[in-house]
Amino acid sequence: MKQELTKEKILQAALECFRRKGYINTSMNDIVAASQVSKGGVYWHFKSKEEIFVQIIEADYAEWLALLDRELNKLSDPVEKIRQYGYLFYSLIDKSVWKMLPESYWGELGEHYRDRLNVCYEKDDRLLRELFLEAIRENMLKEPDADALTWIYISTLEGLYAKLSLGFGQRQTLEGYFKLAVDLFIQSIRLPE
Repeated sequence: MKQELTKEKILQAALECFRRKGYINTSMNDIVAASQVSKGGVYWHFKSKEEIFVQIIEADYAEWLALLDRELNKLSDPVEKIRQYGYLFYSLIDKSVWKMLPESYWGELGEHYRDRLNVCYEKDDRLLRELFLEAIRENMLKEPDADALTWIYISTLEGLYAKLSLGFGQRQTLEGYFKLAVDLFIQSIRLPE
C-alpha cells in the first residue's frame, strides 16, 4: 500500500513538473525534488522520465476510454455516437499532459514508449472504426470506407485540438469552430434520413 502511495506521489509531482516546465525541460532531478522522494525511491518505481510520462498518459487514456464508454452507451444512433466522440475529444483540451504529447512523442520518447502510446491510440481508432462500420451496415453514411472515415475524422480532430490547445484565437470562438467542424463532418458523411 505504501509503495502505491509513493508511486502515485511521484506521478503527481511529475505531472506538475510537466505542466510547469514542459516534458522536454523537466528532468528526473526536478521530479525527485517535487515528489520529495529520494532519487533511489523514484528510480525504484520508474526507470526514466519517459516511463513516468507514458504511465501518466496510459492512466489518462483509461479515464478517456471509460468516459467514452459511459457517454456513447447513452446513445443508440452510431452517427450520433461519432458526433459525441468529437465533442468529447474537444473536452480533453484542459488536460495539460495531452498538450505535451506531440512534443514528447516525436521529440524524446524511445520506440518502446511510442509503441505503448500507440496501443492507446489504436483503441481510439478501433472504437471509431467500429462506429463507422455500424453506421455503414445501417446504410446511414455516404462513404462506405470505414478506414478512410476513421483516419480523416481522427486527423481532423487532432488538427482542431492542436489549434485550440495552442490558443490561436479566443477560446470561446475556437470552441464554436471545433463544434462546427464536427457537425460539418457529420453532415457531409450522413445520408439524408
